[in-house]
Amino acid sequence: MNIAKETRLNAAVTLSYTLKKRVDGVHILELIVIQYRAIMKFYLLSFCFAVMAAVLGAPQVMAQGANPPVIDVTVQGVARQSLTLSGVTANGAGGQTFLKTLQNDLQRCGWYRLAANGQVKVSGSVSGAAGVTEGLSVAWPGKRFAWNRAAVDTNQVRRHAHELADAIVNATTGETGIAQSKFAMVFQSGTRQSGQAIQDLYVCDYDGQNLKRITNDGSPIVGPRWGTDGRTVYFTSYRLGYATVFRADTRTGAVERLANFRGLSTGAVPSPTNPNKLAIILSHQGNPELYVMDVPTKKLTRLTRTTLAAEASPCWSPDGKQICYVSDVSKTPQLYIVDVATAQSRRLTLKGGENVQPDWSKNGIVFATRRGAPYRIAVMDPAVGERSLRYLTPVNEQYESPSWAPDGRHVLAARKQGKTYSVWVLDAAEKGAAPYKPFSSNAGQWLSPAWSR
Repeated sequence: MNIAKETRLNAAVTLSYTLKKRVDGVHILELIVIQYRAIMKFYLLSFCFAVMAAVLGAPQVMAQGANPPVIDVTVQGVARQSLTLSGVTANGAGGQTFLKTLQNDLQRCGWYRLAANGQVKVSGSVSGAAGVTEGLSVAWPGKRFAWNRAAVDTNQVRRHAHELADAIVNATTGETGIAQSKFAMVFQSGTRQSGQAIQDLYVCDYDGQNLKRITNDGSPIVGPRWGTDGRTVYFTSYRLGYATVFRADTRTGAVERLANFRGLSTGAVPSPTNPNKLAIILSHQGNPELYVMDVPTKKLTRLTRTTLAAEASPCWSPDGKQICYVSDVSKTPQLYIVDVATAQSRRLTLKGGENVQPDWSKNGIVFATRRGAPYRIAVMDPAVGERSLRYLTPVNEQYESPSWAPDGRHVLAARKQGKTYSVWVLDAAEKGAAPYKPFSSNAGQWLSPAWSR
């Protein structure tokens, strides 16, 4: 199905962007097909670019009580500290909400084993109906800190519980917490008679609460990515009839067009060290290439020059000095890394029919790979290469669209079951053991999940 026809380039080159149907019949923006016509000669290229779907189900939260039972956990990758909440008294609806939210956060973070007695002890009281008075103490061997706050409504009660959970994680492990993070996702409510998907952008808290709709035009959306401020989301939309990049403020709901170039613009993601530097895929000079755009001035720095290939899905290294991206210069979609300062690229993956959708954190590059089986989620150390590759998902289950959490430990991904995609959280430190659904939905499809950092 033709999505858009671009203007001629040098009166000889025509770009057409095509929506491809998968063999199993599910429509995804999996391949952007670029057709060149130059003086009666055609050359066909493709590259991988995936979009996913559907979120169902939610994990059960441990029941609140004075002496919570020990929760048996199979730990494969890290040792968990024991933590007890038995010293916390929760009164009123607000107090119960605070304690339940805190319990849920501490279970999901992966650093603790909740027990009746623990190395980390949380004690004190939280009380109130809508508003809550919080007077708590957190103690662990040789150290402690106090938590004294007041919340005026349920939203603030939950926010304070998330903040305390992250404070406990940071103080007792030195790691970054995930309780205050958010998800961005694309909701597909159906398809038009033309076969085009009806989609809009949504965001929510990492536990599925406070779901908020950001766009309302129903146009196909690809690859949302969070900005470094935790409130801005960059995404590609077809609302103008062709692929172009937009930026949304998730607090105000304001959406603005970010790139105004001829041809395709997609894959925008800001540098973690300079939010004004944006990695982006543009085709205004021919086929899709990787650029870095200075947002205030719109000045472009071109990083790839693959005349007969296409690039996609850039992501930055944590230090902002390198970018991992997908290219089909080898005729199949593979991962490459480019040095931003020198524009020198090297190939990262050598095996597999498709290696796509990379995301980079302090603990490596996570990506979707297809190696004679459904797409699986894998992690590798870019300094070592494929010798360090390890899978987070089993060979007989299809997962796609991985996104690192701010802790560099958990991964958000889309899992396909039958014809439905649902969002799951994987724990890379435990080799993907015990994945869970962060929230439930009874209708529609949820696509392209992205975790804020």
